[in-house]
Formats: sequence, C-alpha cells, structure tokens
Amino acid sequence: MLDSAFNYSNQTDMQQVSIHSVEHLEQKIIAISTRYEKYYVLDIHSHERAQLLYGATGVIHIETPHGNWIIPPERAVWIPPNILHKLTMFSVNTCSLYILSDTLPRESSQCEVLSISPLLRQLLLKAPHLTAPFSKHDELIFDLILCELKIADAIQLHLPLPENKRLLALCQNFIRAPNIHLSPEEIAKQLNLSERHFSRLFKNEVGLSFSKWRQQVCVLLSLEKIMQGQSIQHIAYDYGFKNPAAFSTLFHRILGVSPSRYFQNKTLS
Repeated sequence: MLDSAFNYSNQTDMQQVSIHSVEHLEQKIIAISTRYEKYYVLDIHSHERAQLLYGATGVIHIETPHGNWIIPPERAVWIPPNILHKLTMFSVNTCSLYILSDTLPRESSQCEVLSISPLLRQLLLKAPHLTAPFSKHDELIFDLILCELKIADAIQLHLPLPENKRLLALCQNFIRAPNIHLSPEEIAKQLNLSERHFSRLFKNEVGLSFSKWRQQVCVLLSLEKIMQGQSIQHIAYDYGFKNPAAFSTLFHRILGVSPSRYFQNKTLS
C-alpha cells in the first residue's frame, strides 16, 4: 500500500509548481496536473524521482542525450530517475506522477512511450485531485496506477540517436531540417565513407537503417506541425515528399491512421 501522495491541481504556469521544491518529501507519489498553452519549452533538467508524463491533449516532444521521443495525445512517456531531458509542449494538458525510486513499476533505464488503457487514463485524471489525508480508497487508486504502469505496453515512437559524434551531429541536423529524400549515399559522401560502411555503422549505432530512421523522423516530427495547424500539403512539401499522398501513405503505415484523420481527431478533442 502507498503511504501517501502529494497533489497540485489545475495549475496554469509550471513555474508555480516546481517538482524540485517538493520531491524531497516522503510521499511515494506526487501527482501534478498542468496546462500548457500552444508552445511551451521546459529546458534541459532532471529529477530524482521517476516521472510518468501523460498528455490528455496535444503533443509532447522529449529530447535526451540518447534520443528523441514523440508523445501523441492519450499516450504517456516514462522518464527514469536522473535522466536529463528537455520537453517541448504543444497545447498539452498533462498529468505527471513523480514516483520514488524504491517504488518504480518499470525497470527500463531509458525513456519509453506507453500505451494508456482506458482504466489507467481515468486513474491518471483522478490522481491530482486526491488530497491528504488519503482514504483507503485513495491509496488503492495509487496502488492500481502502479499495477497498470507495470503492464503498460511500450510503443515505438522513439528517434534513437547514435553515440558516434559525427553520426550524432548528422542526426541532429536532420531532425532540425528533415528531408525524406536524403539518401544513405549522400550522407556517406559527407562523412567520407563508403555507403556500405556508413549503413553498417549507422545500424550498429542506432538499431535502424538510415532509411527507416529517416522515415520515423519525418512522420513523428510532423505531429508537432499538425498540432500547430499546418496543412498536410505544406508539411509534405516541407519534408521533401513529391506529393501529399506519398506523405499520407507513410504516415498511415507508421501510425496506423491518415494525417487528415489524425488532425480531425485531435483538433476536435
């Protein structure tokens, strides 16, 4: 059973609710709900507790030294303790749980994007509104949240980054200006490597071929642009696609829904 938790509710400015000012408390779970309007950046930081960051609306982009994760609405990102990370919020309503290290429901040492079950969603929305002293029912809610987090499925919405400094610089530049037609051959020439050597090195470092990684970047980063209200046509041409249909096909293959349907769902939610 959980001893207790801590809660701040309905905050509109994250500066008013600094986790660093409360994470030293003995409570095993601190639950905070926050609304971020339009575009908001939380610069690189870390915390001693693990964090579950759930976005009921909007898109979250998290950057760490080991990669980038894109979190669509109705998903969450698991951030282990002491992981340096930067967050960019696009019209996000969040619920954050900060969990002591001796109570962690997941063993991963890296960030994970998690699928959120209907039950877990309701529990997460409820948690920030529970106030001390906690009833037996409240404690059971926190217990059940931990149980649900333990079995939650991880989703591959990750843009891994290499440790090799030359490859890392290349990947970071690509993320800043994605181009679906940038080929492994062109990159290999920039690095004065054979295409075969580059392809082998990239896959060993990242775990994906450059072509698949390139596709992941274009689709996942497009979520931010969709939430900003940019048209599918503009996004497609901005990323170098020959036409919007080619972009939509790739988007559907990776995320299982067309960008236009995604846009409709998220703007109407």
